[in-house]
Amino acid sequence: MIEPVVDVAANPCCVCSAVDSELLWTNVWPEHGYPGEFSMRRCRQCGLLFNSPRLDDHEIANLYGKNYYFFLRRDARELRRMVPIVQRTVALVEDRIGERRCLDIGCGRGYLPAVLRKLGWEAHGVEISPEAAEYARRQFGLNVFTGTIEQYSASGPAETFPLVTAIDVLEHVPSPRDFFDAAARAVRPGGYLIIDTPNGGARNIDDRGADWGGFNPFHIYLFSVPAVSRLLEERGFRVEHAFSYGNRRAARAPLSRKLRDRAARALKRVGLIRPAAAMYFRLKALGPANPRANGVLDEVVHEVRSCRPFTETPDATDELAPGARGDNIVVIARKAAPE
Repeated sequence: MIEPVVDVAANPCCVCSAVDSELLWTNVWPEHGYPGEFSMRRCRQCGLLFNSPRLDDHEIANLYGKNYYFFLRRDARELRRMVPIVQRTVALVEDRIGERRCLDIGCGRGYLPAVLRKLGWEAHGVEISPEAAEYARRQFGLNVFTGTIEQYSASGPAETFPLVTAIDVLEHVPSPRDFFDAAARAVRPGGYLIIDTPNGGARNIDDRGADWGGFNPFHIYLFSVPAVSRLLEERGFRVEHAFSYGNRRAARAPLSRKLRDRAARALKRVGLIRPAAAMYFRLKALGPANPRANGVLDEVVHEVRSCRPFTETPDATDELAPGARGDNIVVIARKAAPE
């Protein structure tokens, strides 16, 4: 069994370099096969959330094999999930970008680049999982580099893009400063970098504690808008737009979600969460992975073209929107162009 081997509690914070942090809570994640306890800490100076102890870099990479739970989902479901993702990211900047070339960091099985290509972009990807990268190439014919953005950046002459996206990636990165350095190199001067990640400054963390949806063993760091903005600005970017989504208080969550959370807690207490989770993921994986994939892709593209941008949705003005206190954040930044 893999074991957590790295204690980083006293390491300098990757945002502010402080070395003083506080323990928030400790949890266990047997449903994901994560060994031992998982402790969430908070930097006392800037508020960055991070876990310690954690797996070493090699074992972290091994978490994203073919059985990673996101890779067991059906194509149709994941393609439809791209509609709100495009709505709150690319749709907000596409009119400012002349050449439609983009790179998606952590593209997984290629769903976002596949949709963007249908929308007229020359879409490329970077993906750490060999299985997911190969699937993106085989299923959607995408150009995907297998590895991290750091490895991509170091692999040869730097190719730059007018748009680089990192959707649900930053929270998985063991070395955020290296990540931002490499991502910045991939953006051409005057181009855009879009970060979409769970919000370490979410109001619902106060309400739900360890049960908040952004906490799981795959998430190493959880950033707020000020933290992401600081790291971008240090690399020559100017933040043009930053906001949160999932702006509903946990107290107003649907009854179905509350019942699901209670059931999960009960199964964990009696030691049954792992077999229950294994059965759930097996059921999710049953049947062909790509039923009507091409037809669904066309439907998704049509919906993207017809839907409103995120700024015109009710979520954009819901209770937690002021101050970007929703469950997730988007930061859109532009790289400085030469004078």
